[in-house]
Amino acid sequence: MSSGVTREELRRSMNLSIVSGATGTLWMIVCAPQAIFNVFLRNVLGATSSQLGLLVGILSMSSVLQLAAILIYRRLPRRKPYWIITSVVHRLNGPVLAYAAFSVARGATREYAIAVVFAAMVASWVITNLSSSGWWNWMADLVPLDVRARFFGRRSAVAQIVNIAAFFGTTVALDAATLDNRLIVYGIVFLIGGLGGIVDILVHVLIPEPRPDRSRCADDAASSKVLVLPEDVPVESPDGESAVRSFFSPLLDRNFRRFALTTGMMLFSINVSAPFFAPYVTDPSTIGAPNTWLGIMFVISQSIWIAVSSGWGTVMDQFGRKPVVMIGLLFTVSWIGYLVLTPANYFIVLPIIAMVGGLLAPAFWDGINQLMLSLTQEKNRLTYIAWYWTLIGVISAGGSLGGGFLDDLLRGRTVQVLFVEITGFHGVVITSLILVAISLLVLSRIDEGPVKDVGFVFSRVATPSIFRTFLNIGVLAKNDSSERVARTLRAIDSASDDLALEQVLGRVHDPDSEVREEAVRALGRLRSPQATDALLDLLNDPSSTTRVQAARALGRIGEKRAVPLLVDAMDGASEELREACAGAIGQIGGEASVGFLTDLLRADASDSVAAGTATAVSYSGAFEAAWEIVPRLHRTTNPVLRTQLAIALANLLGRPGEFYRYVTGDEAQQQSRARRLLQEAERGLRVVLGGAAPETSAAASMALQIQGYSQAIRTERWRSALESLYAAVDARWRRELGPEADLLKHLYDLNPRTGLWYWFIRESLALPEGSPANSRLELLVALYYLRTVGLRAPSRPAGPRGGGDRPAGDRPGGGPS
Repeated sequence: MSSGVTREELRRSMNLSIVSGATGTLWMIVCAPQAIFNVFLRNVLGATSSQLGLLVGILSMSSVLQLAAILIYRRLPRRKPYWIITSVVHRLNGPVLAYAAFSVARGATREYAIAVVFAAMVASWVITNLSSSGWWNWMADLVPLDVRARFFGRRSAVAQIVNIAAFFGTTVALDAATLDNRLIVYGIVFLIGGLGGIVDILVHVLIPEPRPDRSRCADDAASSKVLVLPEDVPVESPDGESAVRSFFSPLLDRNFRRFALTTGMMLFSINVSAPFFAPYVTDPSTIGAPNTWLGIMFVISQSIWIAVSSGWGTVMDQFGRKPVVMIGLLFTVSWIGYLVLTPANYFIVLPIIAMVGGLLAPAFWDGINQLMLSLTQEKNRLTYIAWYWTLIGVISAGGSLGGGFLDDLLRGRTVQVLFVEITGFHGVVITSLILVAISLLVLSRIDEGPVKDVGFVFSRVATPSIFRTFLNIGVLAKNDSSERVARTLRAIDSASDDLALEQVLGRVHDPDSEVREEAVRALGRLRSPQATDALLDLLNDPSSTTRVQAARALGRIGEKRAVPLLVDAMDGASEELREACAGAIGQIGGEASVGFLTDLLRADASDSVAAGTATAVSYSGAFEAAWEIVPRLHRTTNPVLRTQLAIALANLLGRPGEFYRYVTGDEAQQQSRARRLLQEAERGLRVVLGGAAPETSAAASMALQIQGYSQAIRTERWRSALESLYAAVDARWRRELGPEADLLKHLYDLNPRTGLWYWFIRESLALPEGSPANSRLELLVALYYLRTVGLRAPSRPAGPRGGGDRPAGDRPGGGPS
């Protein structure tokens, strides 16, 4: 919060600034060198393109007076009074322009009116450049950085609403007027614009000028002399050497200097053609579109501008200004439309140009000012701002000068390229586009700090889900029912939803428990560094009510920094939190994580925690966990936990997560999948049995067991099927190895998964027969491994601990490794 300004004063000041921006728009659209003024000067008064370009260039060059503003503001106790006085004088150019229009209507020469216009515009711009940097410095001190882009976006959007109505109404009035009365209409328009501009300035009387903290005054005095003591006592001037260093410090700031020069280059490129579009469109000798079409284009572009400007502000606040400016500069791609524009198709091409420009232009024009403010040093901001406007004004001045000269030089000339006729004005537009492309490459080298690259930002905004994201932001930012907020948080799951991070963070400590939990889950889906840091803080806070959700979210993200915190959180925690932490550690993976989970699985943990741990460790490929999973699977009487443990075992036997579908869903789906599993397992069974022909009594016994297995499957005698399967495998390998061979060790050496599979079946059959559901589950696990054998050749598992620890006793590790 700015020093000396309360939160309520800031809110009121921002609203007043939005109102002033709306009234100032009336002046901007007619009294500044934009479409209506440019058409008036060139097509109505008869100025040449070179004269129009010269005027725009002089106005841009006058920005050099921004440097004088530095010296002026240093000697003033306050910025506000001086800026208000000079700005009111600046806005008085409106009545002078009206005088020029009325004079020609009464019989004065157009040359005289052109001279009056030149004098009024140059004097107006000289005056404003002696003070305008003070307004930017004032607003930068007043509006906090974290909401500045959104504030300017809202200010711009409201101003554009007025802009649309005023611009369209003006163009319609100009077309409705007869040629004799058109100059009178221009005069009235200039008078109204001048009045609106003066009201804009006078509204600022009600906006406070923030004062710096005392602790900062000494530093500010030594660097910029812009800020003043709370008692409004001017800061003492520094010695000559420090004053000179302060004055030229922006030029010594390599990054800021490069940005200012690059911005000047971008505006130079734009000004080569931009001032001449409106005269070109309305000139009867070229396109000849009515002035109303300028209004139609304006309505289209500014309506879109209103809709997207606050959104671009949100993107800037979240991802940085530079990538947004680069994307926004692509609004010039719409100028390709001028290369195909004709008197016969302008009613189609002009709306397309307006739509593309309205979508992207706010990102550029609002973005360059925000990027400028973010690159300025707070202690010397006014000096930075003054140099910025000076450099871009001087550099961009050449664009309009060159563009006007080039337009006059090439007027009436055409060149045939293949089947396309290139006119002189086309040459101006092509030159401008080439320069814009070069500027874009130079801008990419500017360093704004830790911001996202332009490709990342483009991928977030160039997706249909961006519209849903902004709707979600609107819901989360306002007071709404907890049910709707929770529902909106559940919908946060797309790439563009990174933009909603601030709103999601704001709901993490919501009074409603469901909203809090959904906010934490949404952070896990966003996966951004800021979201991850917030989740780590929640997990590390013993008082947090969302530690379970934070642990699971960190597991899905795979954040390795969370492992120590997850381990600590399990100490004395609830069973639910312990299970969540164990699952998260397994998802994150790593040798240390797997070792911890395996030790936890061996401990005397509850079944639910053990099941969660088993699932987690099975995803990590820790093969030794099987020696803990199988006994728990046989021991538990909880059907849900038994299924979880079966899934964990199947994860080790095959592809993690694949077995889940065979034990979930409705009964019809499970039966259908089980039948398919049985068919696919037959091939694997042939592989395990080695495809031997029944030539011996042992082989005949094996064939008999396979026949019994098949009959048991058909009659759904799951235990009998498992017994027959085990007997067939036993008969096959004992035929080869002999009746006294350690079959388990041999199979484990041959392939650990096959050994584990054989051991699991043997352990299942060693226990009394359980319920049909339990027997069916055991058979499904056995069939699933046979399926994996049939689909691909088995290989030794490569978990964090290789083939696993060697268990003792009756486990397969008693002999095999």
